Amino acid sequence: MITVGIDCGTQRTKAVLVRDGAIQSTAVTRTAFDTNKAASDVLDLLCSGLPREAVDRIYKTGIGAPTISFGDGQVNEIMSAAAGVGALAPSCRCILDLGAERNRAIRLGEQHIVQGYEVNDKCASGSGTFLEAMARVLETPIESFGALALQHKKDITLSAQCVVFVESEVISLIHQNEQAADIAWGVLTSVASHISALVQRLGKVERVCAIGGLTLNRGLIEALNREMKQEVTVVPCAEYASAYGAALLAAKT
Repeated sequence: MITVGIDCGTQRTKAVLVRDGAIQSTAVTRTAFDTNKAASDVLDLLCSGLPREAVDRIYKTGIGAPTISFGDGQVNEIMSAAAGVGALAPSCRCILDLGAERNRAIRLGEQHIVQGYEVNDKCASGSGTFLEAMARVLETPIESFGALALQHKKDITLSAQCVVFVESEVISLIHQNEQAADIAWGVLTSVASHISALVQRLGKVERVCAIGGLTLNRGLIEALNREMKQEVTVVPCAEYASAYGAALLAAKT
């Protein structure tokens, strides 16, 4: 059986093609302003050389899923993440889903049943868009932000919580001639603190793993390890985990 999962996020739309439970190919494109076009484009990339009619089912997930006009079903982001991580990292008991606009902490029980979750809906200061804003202030490509932070020589604590105030604080630190690496590490420590607070609402957790685009930022993962005082494991195909989960759930219908 061939199924496809499409995870439409605010910045990137990911897709996974699955044959009999195994990942065959992946694709990603920018979401931009038209989620329907992004989903169609990523499907074309994914199925290059394979006619669409060969796909048995397509399931959608992600914040943009309701606006995609095609597909055979939709699954919420919590369930798709749980299904994907259940296949990619079976021992995981707490998922950190790190995205552009939202972060989620999801507690899993036996057989990867969701036992609870927390979402940072009200504050963007722990999200990917926040990190992009801070990277622009430091005149650093977002792809290099984590590596820059890992070069830090001292810890800087940011006192502000709101995105706007954090940006002002970072500019002030630049004017105080603080090193860019130290400021970047302070930013990542602040983000890790926000994410850790989400996890704490779930109670004591173990075997924590991370998925989503922010897992590409190795500095953030290191900051999370220190903040949470335990290792956060990045699952294989972390950026595609939710799309994979949607494809797996499509096969079970």
